Amino acid sequence: MTESNLTPDPAISGSDLGLELLRLMEVAILCRALPRSYDLKGLVPDFYTRVFPPGADGAACNAPWNHSPMLEFFLGEAEDFFESGPKPGESLSSGLWVENLDSGEELPLMATARALKNSQLLLVQTMRDEYAQRVRLSRRSQADLRSRMDLREKRKIISNHLLKNAKKKNPFDPITKLYNREALMDLLQAQIASLPIYAPNLSLIMMSLDQLEGSGENILADGDDLLRQLGQFLRRFLRKSDAAAHYGGGVFFIVAAGTALPQAIMAAERLITIFKDYDFGLGRPVRPYLGCTSYRPGEEPGEFVARARQALLDAVRSGPDTVGQRDPLGKTVAGSTA
Repeated sequence: MTESNLTPDPAISGSDLGLELLRLMEVAILCRALPRSYDLKGLVPDFYTRVFPPGADGAACNAPWNHSPMLEFFLGEAEDFFESGPKPGESLSSGLWVENLDSGEELPLMATARALKNSQLLLVQTMRDEYAQRVRLSRRSQADLRSRMDLREKRKIISNHLLKNAKKKNPFDPITKLYNREALMDLLQAQIASLPIYAPNLSLIMMSLDQLEGSGENILADGDDLLRQLGQFLRRFLRKSDAAAHYGGGVFFIVAAGTALPQAIMAAERLITIFKDYDFGLGRPVRPYLGCTSYRPGEEPGEFVARARQALLDAVRSGPDTVGQRDPLGKTVAGSTA
């Protein structure tokens, strides 16, 4: 359409009190008379004359988009909206933008195209509170990001220091060729120090074997040969990201980096299945007990290991070829059998 047959709407020709409230709320009202032709209505807010200079005759500006590229852009969208025949009450918002004043001040603004029963309005208003909140949130996020980056850098330094110390000693068990008990604790310290902040996934699997623990007919007279085979077995079937350690006797640990508890349980159950089909030359299968848990942020390695031991004891109570499970909060979960 090329022109509008619009009549003044009661909503914008009401009492002086209503118009004064709108002015105090820093809302300027432009009533659409023709396409791209608007009349400023009511009392003009202070911000409006600061951003949009008055005309040569001193009258308030009826075409503020001539002084604001962002408002000029939104005017095109508003005109399309009005031409589409919106129902009374429907509106279109520009979102927030910032005008830079000659004084150096930043003034946040938002425009809204609104359809009323007999009028079409373009409302321009300041958004000081919302903008201030966004600035506060942005600064807080930046400070938080810097803090997290500093923490990550500190963790990296600690991790590198621990790994260097571990390399100075002999970290391997002479029989299994896996990490030894002391290296296990250094490894856990290094893994904990390098954990990602948002996804600190680290799990621990503790394994015990009847053939190398306790007493009775299952105990081997010479367990060194089985230990050597177990070292080869674990190096062969574990993921490259996993690390296995011989804690002593028939007890082993598997450090599963980047692994949550459900995935660690699945890995333990897979190990049980492989054990059943693997020939260690004993004339009978090796039947392990396994306990799984995951790391709780902030705890010490000793606490982590102690909870894995509790999970292993849960498996021992259930019998061979079972997986005991302890979540980071210390709850017991029923053992599973592969």
